[in-house]
Amino acid sequence: IHAGEILGIAGVSGNGQRELAEAIAGLREIEPGSSIELDSSDVTLCSTHERREKGLGFIPEERIPDGAIPDFTVSENLVLVNHGDGNFTKRGLFSFDSIRSHNVELVSDFDVKTPSIETPTSSLSGGNIQKVILARELSAKPTFLLACQPTRGVDIGAAEYIHNRLIEQRGIGTATLLISEDLDEVIGLSDRIAVMYEGEIISIVSGEDAERNKIGLLMAGVTD
Repeated sequence: IHAGEILGIAGVSGNGQRELAEAIAGLREIEPGSSIELDSSDVTLCSTHERREKGLGFIPEERIPDGAIPDFTVSENLVLVNHGDGNFTKRGLFSFDSIRSHNVELVSDFDVKTPSIETPTSSLSGGNIQKVILARELSAKPTFLLACQPTRGVDIGAAEYIHNRLIEQRGIGTATLLISEDLDEVIGLSDRIAVMYEGEIISIVSGEDAERNKIGLLMAGVTD
């Protein structure tokens, strides 16, 4: 995947998309002899945390509980994976003023509708929970973003907002792997589209040349 590109993964559910995402994120072992590189750095043996430190941003398929912990506050979820960042600590202790200032800014920048950053995340709508996850991941300035089903179960307004953010990331040079069962979403956002069938990528087509019917046939395993 190139910098400044969105590569979409199209496929019927259950054809290896989840396994691919978990392998890239460091949540699943890959076959011996295979490797994963991020910015020319081999991260095959790296943990998810180590991959994040090397530039990975990850929007998981299941926002609850994989992307956000429902009983945590909005503020806690905004620093869930980067609370040890030097910007949030001072002499080994949490700087709560820095954390609060950071999170108030993110809630505003990402249009998260919440009464307070101390509101339990479980009380937010699905779209706003997804914005919390998006804010956390994008604020870390990833060089590679793994976005899995980013608009599943959110309203039209939130979906459009998320799409615009992904396009913005492309504009600043982020490489994005978009895994979605929404074919219109994949076609509408992707520079290239890789079609998965029975655990393998069987075709890669240009986003400009993508035809819904052709991709639909490929998703069914028809390559002729």
